[in-house]
Amino acid sequence: MEWKKNLESAINLIAEAKKNHNVRVNNEGNPEHDIEEKVMSVEALGDISPKTFPLNYFHVYNKKIASLDSSSRYLRDLSVNTCLVGLAIFSNVKRFIDGPIDIKTPYMAISSYSSLLKDIENKLPSNLIRVKNRIDYYYVNEPGNEYKIDDIADEIRTEAENLGLKEVIKDHDYVILDGPIYPTPLELTEGFPLETETRKMHRVAYASLVSERIQSLNDKVVSVVKRLENSRKIFSVDEVKKIVGDVNARDVTILEIIDEKYCKQKSSYICLIGPFKIQYKLKVEHEGKVVLDNVPPKYSYYVIIRLNKDLSPNFLRIESISEKMVEEPENNEYLHIVLSSISLKTLLPSYIELVDKESKRVTRSLFIYAYEFSSGKLNIIHDDKLTYIKDKSEQVLEGEL
Repeated sequence: MEWKKNLESAINLIAEAKKNHNVRVNNEGNPEHDIEEKVMSVEALGDISPKTFPLNYFHVYNKKIASLDSSSRYLRDLSVNTCLVGLAIFSNVKRFIDGPIDIKTPYMAISSYSSLLKDIENKLPSNLIRVKNRIDYYYVNEPGNEYKIDDIADEIRTEAENLGLKEVIKDHDYVILDGPIYPTPLELTEGFPLETETRKMHRVAYASLVSERIQSLNDKVVSVVKRLENSRKIFSVDEVKKIVGDVNARDVTILEIIDEKYCKQKSSYICLIGPFKIQYKLKVEHEGKVVLDNVPPKYSYYVIIRLNKDLSPNFLRIESISEKMVEEPENNEYLHIVLSSISLKTLLPSYIELVDKESKRVTRSLFIYAYEFSSGKLNIIHDDKLTYIKDKSEQVLEGEL
């Protein structure tokens, strides 16, 4: 496969360049990191009283539906950080489409001292392997000016997802994204202070990718946010206070209170709270030009899914930039699309579970291949050795070998 040859070539280039550059980079980072954000305002639209439905209430017929997600892994050497990214698309027409295997998506980014990056830049086998961000700034990792590997992962994943969205949006009736409808990281907030040049250049590159995402969105696109552990959006909304009281808490805690007081039943159910209108104040300028500004509001419902009263529920937020999202649940096309099939194992919408699992499988394959080829060539850090052991065991258990 082409991606395997390209990974081999890139790793060989890194190993050779290391001989001429005695450098040490910062390896801190977490592929599963949360993105911090700052909300400008959250507004309840009409009656947001909890509404409960049977688990099989929502349905859809004869629609072409696609979903997509990305995943990342880090392969870090004492001198070089690399980020590997896989994309998964599921279509009920075309089945799985994986990037970079079936479609061309960026799948590797390299960060180190600028001198090392410049040595290998023109020798890299593919433009899908990156040493620069989209505004041609090197992924520098030098003392006092470190391009964080988490920031690199956010950029590469967003670009891959944007390409995946363009791949399916024209010939499907609906596309479901895993994650926010568009990213709203704290560093894109107007006036947010950034100390280093790398952070400032990341800000511009990321803003460009978010702008690209927003321009690609239309009434076909909806998203599912499944990680609400650190979200604190609705506790201050007056209508929410009328339901749960004056509770300064995370969204998950609010939903737990609502579930206990208003939704909980003996049998399986879906409980909906909303709709809400969420607005952000994002603004990024670069060299006198506006990169990102006046982002559209997100319209959303919060979702509680429970199999029975003795098992823990799952919490989600479903988002769209379309005002159709504010329709009542019974006639809300987005809710019917997303909630038409629920996995009884994970309590996730099936379209999301499929691409979540597949994107992780693709990235795992990239990581394992890169790790095994780099053995004896790179000095991989201990954390990534542990990740390899875990990923390899999972690969064997799932019979991929």
